[in-house]
Amino acid sequence: MAIYTNLPVYKASYSLLLEINRLMPNLPRDCRYSLGQELRHKIMEIIVLIYRANRTKKKVFIIAKMREVLLEVQVYIRLMSDLKYISERKYVALMEETTSMSKQMAAWERNEQNKVTEEKI
Repeated sequence: MAIYTNLPVYKASYSLLLEINRLMPNLPRDCRYSLGQELRHKIMEIIVLIYRANRTKKKVFIIAKMREVLLEVQVYIRLMSDLKYISERKYVALMEETTSMSKQMAAWERNEQNKVTEEKI
């Protein structure tokens, strides 16, 4: 079991959290305390799920939940872009980060599913 803070998906998630926190002061007040706050909570939920998945043997369900929460994060970011709260350039950068996280989670999930099927054989 690797230290969860060394996992690439953790580093990407934490980087995304930092970037969202840097954006917060520039957001309009109504967005800051609604979309922005919810977005931060969702990213922190992903970080907690990474920790949980890393410490348990049955990871598949937790990783699936993590991917589901990441989809919510992507929707919030898209909404912020569509409402013109963030620039197109910032939107692209944030979506690239979430796409990278999604790919890492998918690979982790596939790896864990393969382990489960190997144990059954």
